[in-house]
Amino acid sequence: MRNQIYFIIVLTLLQETMAQSTDFQWWNERHGWDGISPYEKYMHIEPGRMGPNALPVPDLVFFVWDSLNYLKGNVQTYFAPGDFTFSGGWQVYYQADRRVAISAHMVYAEFFKTSESVRDFRVARTFDARGWAVGDLYVETHWLMVRSRRWIPEVILRSGIKTASGNRLEDARFSDTPGYYFDLNFRKVLKKNFIVHQWYSMMGFYAYQTYRVDYKQNDALLYGVGWRFQTRTIGLDTHLRGYAGYFGKYDKPLIFSFSFFRQLESYLLSVRFQRGNHSWPFWSAELGFVYRFF
Repeated sequence: MRNQIYFIIVLTLLQETMAQSTDFQWWNERHGWDGISPYEKYMHIEPGRMGPNALPVPDLVFFVWDSLNYLKGNVQTYFAPGDFTFSGGWQVYYQADRRVAISAHMVYAEFFKTSESVRDFRVARTFDARGWAVGDLYVETHWLMVRSRRWIPEVILRSGIKTASGNRLEDARFSDTPGYYFDLNFRKVLKKNFIVHQWYSMMGFYAYQTYRVDYKQNDALLYGVGWRFQTRTIGLDTHLRGYAGYFGKYDKPLIFSFSFFRQLESYLLSVRFQRGNHSWPFWSAELGFVYRFF
């Protein structure tokens, strides 16, 4: 009786293994699966070989420190050769006191569709190369280290963590690995009547975990610089931001961003356009809605 039970268990496991092998037979043959290693070993955890929301470059901290707390919702569309992505996100920012603030954001839903060539370039496993995904949760703290004086800029220390809450690693949409970043943000404001100019920059360190045997973690230099113009009701913002890892060609994203915003009492509407380099090969358009509160 015991031998029969063992035989049934072994037969069931063999059937499941054979079914999985059949379902992904095309992937096994195309990417030379060795029959043993998990598929994660074949994935490339780099921004240039994943979806646009997988390993994003953190935004610069350019807000006015005494601004109100806010809730933000946005929708984004991303275009790249062989890749169409549409996603929705949220962000909450809360200023705990005069020097410390906390923030959290994530992509709550993402629809994607890629070509066969992009699917194979990213070693993705869904044959029809389309579907839905849920993104990672990011949590940040901001500490105002130095207040702005006549010729001294405001200095803000930011620390952030990337959780592994996202799914669809098998389709190279999110990495399913944690990460973290620390950076100093410098901001100088010039005001004349109701017109405000802000110059700001960022310099720091960004790291995220991978599945590689030789490099368990990718360490990157994080940087950015920008300018912001605003009046009582409208504003413009443009900046460059990026990070430079040490894996090679596809882990050095550099993104140019241009945005326009319109303030209506406690509400703010924004439109942002972005373009990246070969390590983030997307055009993107974003529509955002911000509600400010005390």
